[in-house]
Amino acid sequence: MQYPSAASQYEDFLRAVFPPSNGETGAGALREDAGPRAAEPVPELEVQARWFAGEFGRDFVGRDGEAVEIVQFGHWNRSAGPDFTEAVVKIDGVVRRGAIEVDLTATDWEAHGHGANPDYDEVVLHVHCDGRQAAAPRFFTRTSRHQAVAQLPIDLAASDEPAGHWGHLPVARRGRCATPLREMGEAALESLMTAAAQYRLRRKARRHEVLAATHSDGQALLQGTAEALGYRHNKLTMAVLAQRLSLATLKRQAAPEREALLFGVAGFLDPERFENTADPEARHYLKSLWDHWWKHRAQHEPEAPHRRLPWRMAGTRPVNHPQRRVAALAALVNDWPAYARLVGARPTESPEGWTRDLTAYLGQLKHAYWSRHYTLKANPAPKPLALIGKDRIQDLLGNVLFPAAISSRPNLWAAYRLLPGSDMNESLKRAALRLFGPDSARIAAATRRYWQQQALLQIYRDFCLRDGSDCADCPFPEQLAQWREG
Repeated sequence: MQYPSAASQYEDFLRAVFPPSNGETGAGALREDAGPRAAEPVPELEVQARWFAGEFGRDFVGRDGEAVEIVQFGHWNRSAGPDFTEAVVKIDGVVRRGAIEVDLTATDWEAHGHGANPDYDEVVLHVHCDGRQAAAPRFFTRTSRHQAVAQLPIDLAASDEPAGHWGHLPVARRGRCATPLREMGEAALESLMTAAAQYRLRRKARRHEVLAATHSDGQALLQGTAEALGYRHNKLTMAVLAQRLSLATLKRQAAPEREALLFGVAGFLDPERFENTADPEARHYLKSLWDHWWKHRAQHEPEAPHRRLPWRMAGTRPVNHPQRRVAALAALVNDWPAYARLVGARPTESPEGWTRDLTAYLGQLKHAYWSRHYTLKANPAPKPLALIGKDRIQDLLGNVLFPAAISSRPNLWAAYRLLPGSDMNESLKRAALRLFGPDSARIAAATRRYWQQQALLQIYRDFCLRDGSDCADCPFPEQLAQWREG
């Protein structure tokens, strides 16, 4: 079925299973109802990153009913004080310039000591995540000068991404839906999975469009690329790195400067690092980075400890070390015109040619240092290392590049269907077990292709994660008959 017609079928199915409450209609109501009812606590850094990316939108209604428009989201603050500086906000038509603070709750303003801190006197908007708590006790945000600050409650369900979308899925076991799914004919099952896969792809495409509308096409591609390169543990951190060093900022520098900026803002450069490095090649490379970084250090290095990027080192394979992920991003930024041109190209032969060209390009990227080293202080590896491995290339294609291109080139759906499946990670194993039970042959057949894996993850998110009864009261098993009849 052509993209995205099947996605609309799946969307209609979700509406039938979970009708919008309180008479709500439209995409906003669907986003809220289709997501999980409960989620892992969302890190404040994730909320800030999603806010800055524009995922919640630009036009809002404030706590007191005022019209709030974000004219300029500002810049990530690298020192103590509000989260975003040099922002421009229009409140009831009046333009206000200053800072924006983003907290998880309204009461965090006082809990974090902002009200008594003069550094926060320039805040013109306090954003917090109490959007669903309309009946919650009213809290007033005031500065040390006793001036009121406009409040903007946001709802984490109001963006196209679920809360905690940089997180993980909980443990699953065989669900009640495994039996009706097993009894479905192959044609009916494929139509369901096709629709779910298109729906998921369309959601990702819409997220890219939101980021592009908020900033630019190039910045949306940069952030998406950084997220994909970050792998599971460092997706959020890589996204924030791409926000703090925008594409426009990086383009103003020469290639060696860009690379040094990325490693410096990432927090991987300091004098002691190369002074204590034994390998001559690593020592020489570190010195070259430092020779460029010191000129930008005062302007870009985070001054406050809590502004430093939180890299996760444990649990990552050496080839996926965060420093190598930053190196891969630097290589792409230094060859950005070629990369962006390939992403934006219209296939001359077939949709599969677009995938082939991008795969070949990403696979041939090399770096004089990083093609032979695991970290900034490592000795040379015994054999050459791929700067971007096959798994990362596939994740880039499926999660970033196809969503970035599919809206203007829907014929790429044919190429998307041909992407091979990824290695079975924990999230996919949990989804497959819940939907198919311990049927290894069925799971293997239903996860051969990338689109099938994405379909399973979407169904699992929309039903298993939404359900709060441990499968007992989930409507999905009974509603599968409705899909077959449809």
